[in-house]
Amino acid sequence: MNVLGFYNDRIEDIAFRDKVEKGLVLRRGKTERATVIADHKIIVTYLSTEIRSGDVVVRVSSGERMLIIAMQYSADCVQFQGKRVNADVEIERIVDVFQNHKKVGTKAETVASKIPVFFQDISAGMKMYDAGLLPKTIKKIIMQDDTPVKLLDRIVLQGRNYQIDNIDSAKYINLFEVQVSEDTRK
Repeated sequence: MNVLGFYNDRIEDIAFRDKVEKGLVLRRGKTERATVIADHKIIVTYLSTEIRSGDVVVRVSSGERMLIIAMQYSADCVQFQGKRVNADVEIERIVDVFQNHKKVGTKAETVASKIPVFFQDISAGMKMYDAGLLPKTIKKIIMQDDTPVKLLDRIVLQGRNYQIDNIDSAKYINLFEVQVSEDTRK
């Protein structure tokens, strides 16, 4: 019997890319930390699943959205790690404005909107132990790798502007981890 057979009463619908599959959604580990309970999930599905790393999946029962950050195959199922989508952002590109071949200023052009992301604030402790964090980084944002972002683009998150300082495409499969700082540009 498949491991999911033991949990038939807890199997639920999971939607992704205009498809729906059955799966089991669990919290990660035994921790009592509220952020882990709320933001990190384990999803177990059948071997025939079409879910892939980088997908945004939705728990049909609750509407909760998650970014799939990792997957692992076993003999009779596939296990995914998901991070809760905790914001939708807008990507803006700062472009020069010219008048009669003379630069007269800059303006922000929206490149993409309603991009689902997982973000977290950067603490002093994180900066002490993570050598990959830039000194001015104040947030890390995980988003799908088909998002049209470039260095120095602006991310509008919860009404505040942030400047993209680093885009890491190697940490997660089919995802970007973006480091941002306060954007003081007009």
